[in-house]
Amino acid sequence: MSRRPLLRTVAAGILMSLVLTSLALVGVAAGAAAPAQAAAAPSGSAALRGQEYVALGDSYAAGYGLGSLTGDPVSACGQSSRDYPHRVASALGARLTDVSCAGATTANVLDTKQDGAAPQVDALSKRTKLVTLSIGGNDAGLFATAQKCIALSATGPIFGASAGATSCRSEFVKNGQDTLAHAIETTTAGDLATTFRAIEKRAPHATVVVVGYPAIFPDKAHTPVAGCYRPVVDAKSLVDGFPKDGFPFTSTDVAYLSGVQATLDAVTAKAASAAGVTYVSTLAASEAHSGCTTTGSYIAGITLDASEYFTSISLQTGALHPNARGAAFLASQTTAGISRALAPTATPTPTSSATASHRPPELVWIALVAALVAAFLTLLAANAGRRRRARDRRRP
Repeated sequence: MSRRPLLRTVAAGILMSLVLTSLALVGVAAGAAAPAQAAAAPSGSAALRGQEYVALGDSYAAGYGLGSLTGDPVSACGQSSRDYPHRVASALGARLTDVSCAGATTANVLDTKQDGAAPQVDALSKRTKLVTLSIGGNDAGLFATAQKCIALSATGPIFGASAGATSCRSEFVKNGQDTLAHAIETTTAGDLATTFRAIEKRAPHATVVVVGYPAIFPDKAHTPVAGCYRPVVDAKSLVDGFPKDGFPFTSTDVAYLSGVQATLDAVTAKAASAAGVTYVSTLAASEAHSGCTTTGSYIAGITLDASEYFTSISLQTGALHPNARGAAFLASQTTAGISRALAPTATPTPTSSATASHRPPELVWIALVAALVAAFLTLLAANAGRRRRARDRRRP
């Protein structure tokens, strides 16, 4: 072989190896830089539009005291078309079945009739796509306790406590043991766990969202220095009627009942997490809007009603329950919680890398073969050069 054809052959081989290597590296870079595109999941609203939504729970879910009664599931439940489930259904475009009922406990959700209404889980089915639930306050005795803690003055005594008791707290905290908090952490916690499991079993294809209670009693940071006390009875009551929107609780009991609420919130959150359902805590976001505040409150205060000649006295419907502003707040918090629960899980984006561990195997082999070809042709050219020089030396 002459020198010139040999050089052309070597040059062509080297050029081909460079081309193959370049193609391999370009392919590796393209493969690393172009991750697969995930299909976009529908938003929460779109996913639930026209789907079956069942609302369960007690008076806080039912909108007790808001008026516009639905009569569902029975008239004794005091359910309002202004409750947060109706607002959520409207926002999502979902088909609502609202069986929430004032006074309900976890037993009424699970297996016990209430004023003729069937157990609430009977409304669930495999077709149900969304369930909301507010429950546990009546199991814990929180609402009944609050009504017994009404004080005659900012320093007591207390209506529903032992004679001369200056706070409700003294009725429940004995020898440093808070019996009410203990009951919530044991009995109520177990009842909530059982309820959440039953709901998941009856509605296996549903997103389950548990909605916590808003702040009835403020935490320390939102309690005025002078306290929250607003009377429900005063010297003018016999002539002018009872004061409106009272908050008749001593500072001791405001702090105590705020702590009880926090315990119930934490217990519910823990039970929901263990069951794998979504929990929407509304407590912290409503601390500045508790029944203590006189402006912007989410909670109706207490107003007493009396019969003629004051032969009987009762609390006005809706006392210590969400007012219209509070129902709107709960709806907003719930809708946001549903959106979070339905949000698609983000798929990690692969990072571009030139390391061999991220290269497709077939492209790695192409690069290796190209390198071997280049090395072989280089050796071939060098060997041919040595032979030519040897021949030249042997010539006379």
